[in-house]
Amino acid sequence: MSEEGAWTPIDGTWRRLYGSFSEQGLSIEWHDFRLAHDLDWGRSFHPGSLEICLNFSGSGTLQDADAERSIGPGEVAIYTLQDQRLRAVRRADSLHRFLTLEISPGFLRAHLAAELVKLKPEIRRFVESGGKSVPYLQIKPLPASLLATRVQFIKPPVAAPAQGLWYLGRVLEILAQTIYPDENPAELFCQRHQRNNRERIERVRFLVERDLENPPSLEMLAQEVGCSPFYLSRIFAQETGASIPKFLRLKRMEKAAELLRTGQANVTEAAVAVGYASLSSFNKAFVELFGCCPGLYPHVKISGRASGSGRRLPSPPDQLAPPVAASK
Repeated sequence: MSEEGAWTPIDGTWRRLYGSFSEQGLSIEWHDFRLAHDLDWGRSFHPGSLEICLNFSGSGTLQDADAERSIGPGEVAIYTLQDQRLRAVRRADSLHRFLTLEISPGFLRAHLAAELVKLKPEIRRFVESGGKSVPYLQIKPLPASLLATRVQFIKPPVAAPAQGLWYLGRVLEILAQTIYPDENPAELFCQRHQRNNRERIERVRFLVERDLENPPSLEMLAQEVGCSPFYLSRIFAQETGASIPKFLRLKRMEKAAELLRTGQANVTEAAVAVGYASLSSFNKAFVELFGCCPGLYPHVKISGRASGSGRRLPSPPDQLAPPVAASK
């Protein structure tokens, strides 16, 4: 079955963004859909390929020898495929949004010839064997720098003639963060500590912004990033200059302002969309941030916002400060 046919049952989007696996050894694909029933996701995989799935929402499973392993929101799966089809399932009753890179051994040899000895041993064997090595599967949290990748991949920030080069650069960046050994022996402990904290903060930002209507609790966030709630609160404030509740309030107001400005929602709808059950609380928070009530926001002139359809949101007075290094 063709790859297009594998996505026929979905209620949503499957779109090739760039490349062709059969012609270029590289295909970048975007998926955005809901399912009424579980989907055999493995029917879309290419034999003899390295595939990298950046999973932004939705859950599923991938076969790992005799066991099944789960992939959830905010995780990345790196797996190699032999001639036989890998069993993989996408679960029903959830929104699936993920980016898939399908890469051939030839593409990796052409672009990483001098780097092969530095790759994870399993990936190196896959390249050197022409895709005939023992299948490999790794599932881990998405690197912090890749959490916001999907928006740029769908709408590249360059002119059309330059998009091929832009996509190639981003693919190499993703490879650099996924197929090399995770630990850098030359990295000092303090450097690793600071990097881990930055990654925790970026992950918290992503998780909060992903679900403004029903955000995770501090305890859930701390469990997700692997530290205590107290420590997470402290490093978030150190890195951003704002507490997690203040960051959540800011992002809620920015989202509500965008809904109001573009006419996608009235005041009540905007309040509900960003998780406010009390209209008075929403109005108070909005006025504190933007200096006017939400009902007037689309119609008044605010410093920093241009007129017309291309208007920008104002710069909030309590916008987060630039990140600063966390104390050792």
